[in-house]
Amino acid sequence: MKLAVNGIPSSAQTAVDLLAAEWDLTVTSTAAVQLTVAQGNDGLRISRAADTGTIQYSSAATLLRGLTEWLAHAQNELHFDYQEKAPAAKLGLFLDQHGAARLNDAALRQLLRRAAMLGYDQMLVATMPGTDYATAEHYAHLLGLQFTVTAWKREDATSPLIGAVVPLYTNRGLAPNQGRLRLTATTPAGDQDMWAAALFSEGAETPAVTLAWGLQMVAEYHYQTAVTPQWVAAQFWLMQHEDADGFLALDQFDNFKRRGKANREGSNPSKILFYMDWLYPRFWHQFGGVDAEKHYRVLADKLASAVTTQQTRSMYTYYHQLALYLSRKAHVLQTLTDAYRNDDHDEMTGVISELTVLADQLDELHDAYWQMWRQERTTFGWHTMDSRFGGLKQRLATTIDWLNDWQTGQAAPLVSVPDQPGKLGFATYGEIVAP
Repeated sequence: MKLAVNGIPSSAQTAVDLLAAEWDLTVTSTAAVQLTVAQGNDGLRISRAADTGTIQYSSAATLLRGLTEWLAHAQNELHFDYQEKAPAAKLGLFLDQHGAARLNDAALRQLLRRAAMLGYDQMLVATMPGTDYATAEHYAHLLGLQFTVTAWKREDATSPLIGAVVPLYTNRGLAPNQGRLRLTATTPAGDQDMWAAALFSEGAETPAVTLAWGLQMVAEYHYQTAVTPQWVAAQFWLMQHEDADGFLALDQFDNFKRRGKANREGSNPSKILFYMDWLYPRFWHQFGGVDAEKHYRVLADKLASAVTTQQTRSMYTYYHQLALYLSRKAHVLQTLTDAYRNDDHDEMTGVISELTVLADQLDELHDAYWQMWRQERTTFGWHTMDSRFGGLKQRLATTIDWLNDWQTGQAAPLVSVPDQPGKLGFATYGEIVAP
């Protein structure tokens, strides 16, 4: 959109220039539409009357948020007038840049541009000690945005976070816990600073692009006096051009509860099923009463029809393939278990054939995840996931060999291993693959 913009303070000009491409904004004095921005103390107000627009903002953060909203509304509206409150506190992002979770510079810029457009102005970075990533100056140099940047070494005993902290729940499994996030984000922050905390698991298995929905939700609770799920979804589409239904579907990787119920305990069945051993499935009994094969097949259908953007296309490709793999694994795992217990060699022949197909499917899943990882993170952490995928692939090959021997009576009986006690819950990678 071409605009003639007046009133941008010199302190914010660099940030506006950096975000112009994100907004699809061209500033020119000859544009037909005139936009005037002015600072005040009454929060954020954006309006347009035909070829005249105004933005009244209270801080640098609300200015960038206001420009994002004004330009989005102006795409389809000639007349509008919207107002938001003036938060007394700051809105920040606490970002895990430690170990495998570390984003590459390009992905970090993209993430923080999105955050700035939503009205964030603080960033606390959990860093790796002994590298240039351990300095706040490194991140400030990358951004050029109006962010206050603080670096924190994770081995330090005291966290510098002060205020209301909203976890984005990306640190438990293969996908974010969107339902639990919704419950947590509704906690009023009052006059405290509000932080969206983006932490990751020991393998950083949840893609950073999934943070988009959580960042939007936390921002809405910071800037609005009343928030509904429908409002957040509308703002998500308006400000980030992303579809809420697709992002909320990711909740179903770890949530077997009926619609509208959150995964409050933070269980991670998708991770458990993904890494669970074929011959010694110690956790499989915990899936009793759940039709995992159907659940993930339905989820795959949802993800296949999700509205994608350039930013999310690779994410949906990966998650669609993951849901298909989990559905087939659940089916084959149950069939294998039954065939072995019943000494059914005819059934086991089909199992071996399906395991061969799954091996190819696992290769495709690895490739999809690798493509997404390369877009987001450094190569430093990929060795962890390469080892995990490699272990899964080799374990599949070993399982097929053992089953072929079992078919001809050459395999010794499997050693009895006790089931993992308890209901379906949370387990780390090490606990899942441990004998």
